[in-house]
Amino acid sequence: MKYCKKCVMPDTRPGITFDSDGVCMPCKNHERKQKVDYEARFEEFKKLCDTYRGCNGDSWDCAIAVSGGKDSHFQTYMMKEVMGMNPILFSVEDNFSMTEAGRHNLRNISEAFGCHLITLKPDIRTQKALMRKTFEKYGKPTWFIDRLIYTYPIHMALKFNTPLLVYGENVSYEYGGGDSEETYSAREILSNGVASDISLEDLIDEQISKKDLDLTIAPPPLAF
Repeated sequence: MKYCKKCVMPDTRPGITFDSDGVCMPCKNHERKQKVDYEARFEEFKKLCDTYRGCNGDSWDCAIAVSGGKDSHFQTYMMKEVMGMNPILFSVEDNFSMTEAGRHNLRNISEAFGCHLITLKPDIRTQKALMRKTFEKYGKPTWFIDRLIYTYPIHMALKFNTPLLVYGENVSYEYGGGDSEETYSAREILSNGVASDISLEDLIDEQISKKDLDLTIAPPPLAF
């Protein structure tokens, strides 16, 4: 087994890669952060918000994909309290593994910042069938929920006409994976390995139809 010479991350982590010195890509990416001009980045951020602020009059002018965790709270704080935006929040609730702490966190993010939160509770029958199938065939029992976390907010942003959609960290960039490049847009977050690598055609059977999978298919980039 191979370990990163800096953080001792093992090579058993899916998608992890090492450079010629035996240092993993997350460590290399962390080093790159030390050279970022964060003041310039913040100015870019302000200009982006200025472009969309008030784009729907008094209605919502941006959307945030939230889970209730650290990213969600910080993003909502930045967008509403610092940038003066009017965000609407979208989330996906697992029918089986949501803890009381998780439910509390989602409630807290809505209450603390005064934001509407629309949560999807997926079709339980389809989720059960997919959990078993993706576990037995791919070792990914949570694929359905993971996938919806990335695609459902895009569908909802279209419905609410909020083309500025905010996501959290790129897990591949931060911790290792196939999509470890930093990009301006989070559009390619679908390819980060967490909820990709499974052909939808392979999932369709007598229990699961294409209609059941519709929300897992992201709208095309030019949909807005």
